[in-house]
Amino acid sequence: MIRHVRLLAVAAALALALSASPPAHAEDGGIAWSVQTGDNANGTGRANFAYTVDPGAVVSDTMIVVNTGTEPLPLSVYAADAFTTASGEIDVLADGTPSQDAGTWVSVERTGLDLAPGQSAEIPFTLTVPADARPGDHSAGIVTSLTSRDAASSLSVERRLGTRITVRVAGDLVPAASITAVTARYEGSWNPFESGRVVVQYALQNTGNTRLTGVEALTVDGIAPAAAARTQLPEILTGSTIEVTREIPAFSLGWLGGRVAIEPEGVGLGAGVVAPLVAEYGVVAPPWSLYALIVAVIGGVVVLVIVARRRAAGRRSTTDTAEARDPEVAQAI
Repeated sequence: MIRHVRLLAVAAALALALSASPPAHAEDGGIAWSVQTGDNANGTGRANFAYTVDPGAVVSDTMIVVNTGTEPLPLSVYAADAFTTASGEIDVLADGTPSQDAGTWVSVERTGLDLAPGQSAEIPFTLTVPADARPGDHSAGIVTSLTSRDAASSLSVERRLGTRITVRVAGDLVPAASITAVTARYEGSWNPFESGRVVVQYALQNTGNTRLTGVEALTVDGIAPAAAARTQLPEILTGSTIEVTREIPAFSLGWLGGRVAIEPEGVGLGAGVVAPLVAEYGVVAPPWSLYALIVAVIGGVVVLVIVARRRAAGRRSTTDTAEARDPEVAQAI
């Protein structure tokens, strides 16, 4: 399920949430509604709409919308392409943004709803897969949208709630991915006896024709080699790219290197696995606090040596003066 709030005046999209099970809810004061999949020949109790079809297939299905609030609810309804955002969330194109893929395959029977409190409505839709559709996964969403004016400002607020549609078109499944834009920087600690940290950033792009996930392993070499906990990556829709930032503790004397290793895996039955991806990095990593401590220690040693030499020179000077004043004392000495 998809939840989304957007400030139209500044076109700022807030976080979109993906629910694992129906129904999904949107709530703001007396305004609240839910959406869920309809139970029919396509399935019952479904978390979202998912189809495995041949090119040219036509599928009819239904989404159910319920006004669970206390206010009348005027909603617009539309379908649009879905994608994975850079932060790893599933989103759909805003209304008015042209779709290029599965969003164009979905025809919604009702593009507007007026629901009284407690009222529900069915939204029939038809999915028409082109005869020349590319094999693999295609993603879209059916969205219900409420636009209202914020009384405290001049902004219009759009609240969106919808359900994902995943279409797997029969044919060869070729999951693939690539790592790009790998960068690293070192952030030292003020305490010379504590480790600093390496901050690694990279982009992971789904270049295949299936949805993709994977497991990440980040390592750093150095005085005390370290490895971060293996991390499960989010689902990446076809053609989408996520941007990842990770941190790992590290001791350094001036230079650190390491690697990002990804074990990609296609999502869905028969999607298969992808050959592991490895990207190496290196970063200048001066531990300034350690350098400062070393300089302070060396400086302290130098000061002690100078003081000791001056004291020794002072004693020699005193002895030489005594010898010059009293030759007998000097002879006795």
